[in-house]
Parts: sequence; structure tokens; C-alpha cells
Amino acid sequence: MAFAALGAAQETETTINKSLIPLQANALSKFVPPGWEIEKKLTADLNADSLPDFALELIENKPEKDQSGDPTERARALVIVLQNLDGKLARAGVADKLLQCTRCGGAFYGVVEAPANVKIEKGVLIVEQDHGSRELTNTTYRFRYDHETQRLMLIGFDFSDADRLTGKDVSESTNYLTGVRRVTRGKATTSSTIPRKKIFIEDVDYEKFEEEAEKRLNL
Repeated sequence: MAFAALGAAQETETTINKSLIPLQANALSKFVPPGWEIEKKLTADLNADSLPDFALELIENKPEKDQSGDPTERARALVIVLQNLDGKLARAGVADKLLQCTRCGGAFYGVVEAPANVKIEKGVLIVEQDHGSRELTNTTYRFRYDHETQRLMLIGFDFSDADRLTGKDVSESTNYLTGVRRVTRGKATTSSTIPRKKIFIEDVDYEKFEEEAEKRLNL
């Protein structure tokens, strides 16, 4: 399994201290706690109020390489900030286990930092990640603002496992709005239903999501 190859890096991975991130502030910089920095900032309307909101991809503020020249392991976190009508900024979510660390890409990335690709399309926050060696795992998470709870809710999760030597590919796609899960093995696709429940961005642990998908797919 590709997931097993990540163990060494993830065992020592740091998680962000959510208590250091304010619920409200007047500047985006206030949502970046000590020891962290902004790796990427996305601006888009996430809650359909015609005001710009922000997704801050944070990374540990550590040197990219150690004294030996090897890449250092740097954890990531995702902070969602909404802008109110009065111009003030409000924390809408902190995902501390959603984004993979810089050394969690496995042999596929070697000494290159593994990315965590975050983008926003039509109000939907999308996170794409991959890692592995011969077997490559690729995942996509989709989140949308839920007006009832005022939080970002998981609406879709795609998982695929591909053997780069044999070309064998198994994938799974789950729609949490409809409760439909589709599994594709080669050219065959099967569908099943799952209980419909709300899963919020703070609750998504990418390691656990991948482990559970691998068990379902008997990988």
C-alpha cells in the first residue's frame, strides 16, 4: 500500500495550535500563529454574500532544507476566513489534518517537497493531493459552505490507487450530498449508497480517510 510508505514522516508531524488562531480579527495576518507562515492565499466568495473570503494555506516557518541539504519536514494547515459586511474577518474553520506535510509524498516526490494543491472553483473549496512510490495514491476533497451551520462541509471525496508498473487502477468517488458512492475497477463501475451526514472540514483527517478507503477497496 502506498499509504504505509508515509509512516516515518507522519509519526513526527506537527499540528497547528488552534487556540492561537482568533475567532475574529481585523487583518489576515492575525490568523497566522507564531511558527507558521502563509504558503498560499486564495481569495473568493465562499458563502455567497458577494464579499471576498480567504483560504490560507499555512506551513511551518522552518528552513526548507537542513544543514545536510536535505528537505526538512514541514507541516501544513488550512485556515478559512470569511469577511463580514462591517469589514471584519471571522474564522470559519481550521483544518489541521487535511493537508499532507512537505515530506509526506513518498518516493514519488523523492527529495522534492510534496505539494498540497488547494483551489476554489464556483464557491467550492478543492484540495488535491498525491503520494506513493510504485503505487500512487491520489485524492480530491470538495467542500462547500453550509449556511445552516456556518461551516465548510465535505460534499465530495475521490480516491484512486494506481500501480504505475502494471497500469492497474482502482478508484472510488463519494458524493456526500446524494449519498452515492461509485467504485471503478478497470472498466467496471459499481454504485452503492451511504448514510448522508454532515462532515465538516475540521473533522477531515486525510490519513484516516485514505486508510478507510483502502479497507473498503481491499488494497
